[in-house]
Amino acid sequence: MSESESKVDTAEEMPDAEGGEGGGLPDGIIRELGELGAGALVTEAGLARLLGRHPVSVKRAVSRGELPPPIRLCGGPVWLAGAIVEHLQRRMDEAAKERARLEKIISSLST
Repeated sequence: MSESESKVDTAEEMPDAEGGEGGGLPDGIIRELGELGAGALVTEAGLARLLGRHPVSVKRAVSRGELPPPIRLCGGPVWLAGAIVEHLQRRMDEAAKERARLEKIISSLST
């Protein structure tokens, strides 16, 4: 097991997603995912802890497309940390394009 994976899977060592033990970070900032190497394996339970959610919520987020689908390893769902970050970045880029498109429409209607 890699050092990064053990950090994700050990609840006692993980700061909570709300910033409770996260080194003085404001609520809602999740730094740990960005600190993992792109090749670090993240289990479903580890991702749930990172996000401050229940594992069932992680499954639902995958079904809604909010998170990328996991791969199966040794019978359980896992993600590469880099795949999660890339998926989230892609979603952010799509949201920015949609916002620009809507602003353009609104601007044309206002004139």
